[in-house]
Amino acid sequence: MPTITVKMTKALHDRLVAEAARKRTTKSALLRAAYDKKSEIKSGGSLWDKIGHLAGSIDGPGNLSARSKTLSGYGRSRRP
Repeated sequence: MPTITVKMTKALHDRLVAEAARKRTTKSALLRAAYDKKSEIKSGGSLWDKIGHLAGSIDGPGNLSARSKTLSGYGRSRRP
């Protein structure tokens, strides 16, 4: 198994030592489990996979150009 070195603050190291003692495991096993859990959360698919169920849940005009009367001057330069 490859070995890595991690630098951390004294306070964080003390928390790691205490947690490892409480769970009766090694610091390495605790760090591996924490990283594994964190990486599972990140790999959840695309944004569309996460919010696709919301598509079509809001009523409104299908085409925003239908509101052209309320958007007068939109897109024009502000310079005189």
